[in-house]
Amino acid sequence: MRLILQLFLLFWSTTVFAGIPDIRVQALFAGKAMVSLDGRNQLMLAGQIEQGVKLVSADSRQAVFELPDGQRLTLGLNQSIGSAYRKPKRDSVTMFSGKHGMFTVPGLVNGRRLEFILDTGASFISMSQQQAERLKLTYRQAKRGRVQTASETVPVWHIRLDQVKVGGISVANVEAVILPGNTPATALLGMSFLKHVKMQRNGNAMTLQQKY
Repeated sequence: MRLILQLFLLFWSTTVFAGIPDIRVQALFAGKAMVSLDGRNQLMLAGQIEQGVKLVSADSRQAVFELPDGQRLTLGLNQSIGSAYRKPKRDSVTMFSGKHGMFTVPGLVNGRRLEFILDTGASFISMSQQQAERLKLTYRQAKRGRVQTASETVPVWHIRLDQVKVGGISVANVEAVILPGNTPATALLGMSFLKHVKMQRNGNAMTLQQKY
C-alpha cells in the first residue's frame, strides 16, 4: 500500500502569467504612486485601476498592486515587473485515501524519511518516541506537557523540527510532540504543518498547496 500511495503523488507548479502591462514605480506618496504602465506615466490613487492593475495601497516606502488574476505584489521605488512576470511557484502534492479513508503520505523530517497520516484534528505533528529516536531527534531535555489522545491523556515532549517536507512542500521550524513508546504507529501530520498549506479534497483525492 505504501508503494502504491507513493506512485499516486503528483507535483506541479504554476505557469507564466502574461497579459499584464510593464509596471514601474516612479514615485511614492501616502495613498498614491506615480507609476509607469507600458512606458506611460500615470498618477494612481489607492483603489484606482489602470489597464487591469489596481493600486491597493501606497506609502513612502512601497506600493501594493493587485493583478488581473487577483494576486498581489509589492514594489518599492524604481522597482518594476514586466509582461513576462512569472507567478511564484506554489508547490503542491496530491494524495489518495486508502481503504480506511485515511490519507497517508511519505515525508522528510530534518532530511530523514517518515511516513505521515494526514490529521487535521491534531494540533501538532505527533510521533512516537521510537520514531523520534530513529530520526535522531534530540528531545529528552525538551519541554514536557500532556496531550489528549482518543482514549487518554498522555505525557509528551514538545520540540521544534528544523524542516518538514511533504512532496515539494517545505516548512521550517515546525512544532511537534513526541509520545512515549511506539504510539502512534504512523506519525500524524497535524496543524502545525497544515496551517501552512491550502487543502482541497475531490473524492478520494486530497491536494495540499503551499501558501505564500
